[in-house]
Amino acid sequence: MPDTPVLAAFYAAYNAHDAQAAAALYTPDGRHEEIAMAKTRAGHAALAEGLEGFFRMLPDVHWQPGAVIRSADWLAVSYRMTGSFTPRPNEADPAPAPRAVALDGLHLVQLRDGAIGCTRDYWDKDAFLAQIR
Repeated sequence: MPDTPVLAAFYAAYNAHDAQAAAALYTPDGRHEEIAMAKTRAGHAALAEGLEGFFRMLPDVHWQPGAVIRSADWLAVSYRMTGSFTPRPNEADPAPAPRAVALDGLHLVQLRDGAIGCTRDYWDKDAFLAQIR
């Protein structure tokens, strides 16, 4: 990882499951684009809310950042995400077992005035769905 404090803080907050700390790394109008799900969240409150939901779904999720390529104010960061997906209980299975998830992805991170202006997250939706079913 290059010497980019905000990027190190980003993965530290993600791996600590600290949604508020992660959201605070963004500019006030910062946004996260979840490409596979075609969803965008903008602003600190919405970013934190989205992460809190994600951390509930994968309570032990962990990101291992890999190679980083810098191009102007954008960083491309490959990562490996692992965790245990917790299915919702239902009538057929009131206590479903967690399912292991391992997924490779790519974050595009736009830096703006020492903060994050935008993140774009790319990963294989079909690979994820196959692991959680």
